Amino acid sequence: MKSEEIISVIHGSYATGSKNGLRNMEMLLQALLPSKPAVPVIHVAGTNGKGSICAMLESVLRHAGYRTGLYTSPFLQVYQERIRLDGKPISDALMEKYGTPLVKAYEKLQAQGVTATPFELGTALALSAFEGEKVDFAIVEVGLGGRLDPTNIVSPILCGIAAIGRDHMQFLGDTVEEIAAEKAGIIKENVPVVCHPAVPSVAAVFRRTAEEKHAPLTQLHYGMLGDAAYGLRGSTADFILSRPYEDVSVSLPGEHQLTNTLTVVAMVEQLRAQGYEITDEALREGLQNTHWPARLEWCGNILIDGAHNQQGIAALRKFVQSQLAGKKRVLVTGILTEKVTDAMLGDLCAIADTAVTVTPDTPRAMEAADYAALLRKAGISAEPADNVTEALEKAAALAGDEGIIVASGSLYFAGMVRNALHLNAI
Repeated sequence: MKSEEIISVIHGSYATGSKNGLRNMEMLLQALLPSKPAVPVIHVAGTNGKGSICAMLESVLRHAGYRTGLYTSPFLQVYQERIRLDGKPISDALMEKYGTPLVKAYEKLQAQGVTATPFELGTALALSAFEGEKVDFAIVEVGLGGRLDPTNIVSPILCGIAAIGRDHMQFLGDTVEEIAAEKAGIIKENVPVVCHPAVPSVAAVFRRTAEEKHAPLTQLHYGMLGDAAYGLRGSTADFILSRPYEDVSVSLPGEHQLTNTLTVVAMVEQLRAQGYEITDEALREGLQNTHWPARLEWCGNILIDGAHNQQGIAALRKFVQSQLAGKKRVLVTGILTEKVTDAMLGDLCAIADTAVTVTPDTPRAMEAADYAALLRKAGISAEPADNVTEALEKAAALAGDEGIIVASGSLYFAGMVRNALHLNAI
């Protein structure tokens, strides 16, 4: 099968797919990988920052000389971004090599009444490709939650949990503690786990789960982050773990990325303890050269950020107010209907002086005119546009030569902006 046909089958399963715990994944992998997978897996969950942690860790391991596989979601511009080998999207040839058996297995299971979801098919495809291409490490990002997420089929050598916030509450629980418990579902028996700094009640959830699983726990705290200097295009900081790491440069901007980096450094220490060779030079080069699009990404005077929940929008607001104070700012934004909250609207109004809204290309999108009306009600001027290109043109006229355009609202929307700006998919 051709690559585009395989992707069409994966996307087409949306209408019929039905998640049933990990049963679908078990049956798919039994069909695709008859023998037990041998590739070392690093599994990362969390509400915000898990993708950045995965991207930074992948870059570090690649700079250390290891062959890497990276599985993340969602994609921004092309499906192949989700499955990367040595930092590059999976090729069409490899999509065809591993996707054709996947589709055959899926069709056989359908005949047995097993209806896999798009995410389950994508996860099976990624794990099959990583095993077949014999990567040294597979870094796997959880999709939703952890305990029942399709990626939780893996048997990792190391787990990481990023920042916890209130998102997907209809699936994961009403409190951050309930959400943390779902995320902690990735913790495995006797497998080390590193946890991003957390409030005491969330840290207690991680500690209790780790104790139950006899999993060595590294619970990080903000005191491990030393002197820091923040900039428009990255930061430099000291990290204090088993020993000090001084003047470490991080290519991903934003204060929140430094605690994500702290998590990565702690995970590297755990891998070293398992006997993997990762020099300080590889650590520094990997962090300094991580490229993770649509996370405070600059394109001229346009800042693209895929913040899609309250925690992410608050981090964007903090960055804008600290780094772009005094600049005229115009927000170009599109959002999913279920994500809108009063708190998020308040933060968006603090990000810019005026806004131009767009309807993202997804059935769950809020209509641009409705979104503009909400922003006006929240306190800033806003007008809808028919498409992203028109919105960027309107924003450019409003911003003038010295102003900044902030494009944010969701990762789906960030991908639309990157396409409109003709930026290459990684």
